[in-house]
Amino acid sequence: MAKAKEIKGIECDGPVTEAMPLVLGPRLEEMCVLRKAALDFKDPEGVHDMRVASRRVRSALRDFAPHLRKTKISLSAKDLKEIADKLGVVRDLDVAIIALEKFQKKATPEISSGLQQIIDDKKAQLDPARKELVQVLNYQKISQLKRNFLRTVDEAIVPQIGTTSTASGATGQSRISYKAYARSTLQKLLKELEASSPSLYEPQKVKPLHEMRIAGKRLRYAMELFAACWGDRLEVFVRQVTQIQSSLGELHDCDLWIEHFGKRLSRFKKKANSERETSEDERDAMIWLLSHFSRLRTKHFRAALARWHEWEEKDFCNRLTGTLRT
Repeated sequence: MAKAKEIKGIECDGPVTEAMPLVLGPRLEEMCVLRKAALDFKDPEGVHDMRVASRRVRSALRDFAPHLRKTKISLSAKDLKEIADKLGVVRDLDVAIIALEKFQKKATPEISSGLQQIIDDKKAQLDPARKELVQVLNYQKISQLKRNFLRTVDEAIVPQIGTTSTASGATGQSRISYKAYARSTLQKLLKELEASSPSLYEPQKVKPLHEMRIAGKRLRYAMELFAACWGDRLEVFVRQVTQIQSSLGELHDCDLWIEHFGKRLSRFKKKANSERETSEDERDAMIWLLSHFSRLRTKHFRAALARWHEWEEKDFCNRLTGTLRT
């Protein structure tokens, strides 16, 4: 996965509204420069890298939302979401095919036959998904997005009292520095992660654990975005947030596999499958996969729970809050 590049030229004590274009422009460029790699389907990591970069720029827009007029930025935000969605579909299929092919090498001949049918299904979905991605990553469309993005960001910024007004001239907000805004944003996201942590004590409830994963991801991206204002003091916290987000992400992937094959098996049992005919080999392969991911889910849940327990023992949240106040 491509690492986020350090944002340079930011005055941490300067107005947040003046820093925003200097942050959002490079974040968008990080994404756009990966277009060629994403369209090289021989290496699926290109799609992954561009997908992560699209998440970073969308996360930055979300972090700055209180200082942006939604109506002004909505078109660019919509274009970014479409790109992220199309990248996500291709990436998910790539990952599924790679995982299933690995399972196939370890499986019995009967299970392997069923897995091949599932793999063929995924590959049949991959080709049209790639065609849609090619369309959304059309060179002219990406060029147009780049041309429009900074202009719409500038138009969307709500001017602060005491700073130079941007084009629209609406009522301004009280002046706040980039670092002060970064601190308040990170503290808010940390509280959201803490508030979601009781989900770890109800392991069978999928949605709350997914929401905790999202909270961890948003905190991590924001820490990467604002890290420059604290030098290297946030690095250890970023690593720890990444670890728990990773465990929750693996857990979520298991939940998606379990849900998918559980639903397909239910339809097979009721003989009301609106999809193509499902063979006995494929049914056996799905049962095998359901069993595998149920066991794997327990492993990843235990890892996430252990990491959170370690956080509590080492007073992670209070230490991060203290660092942000320096």
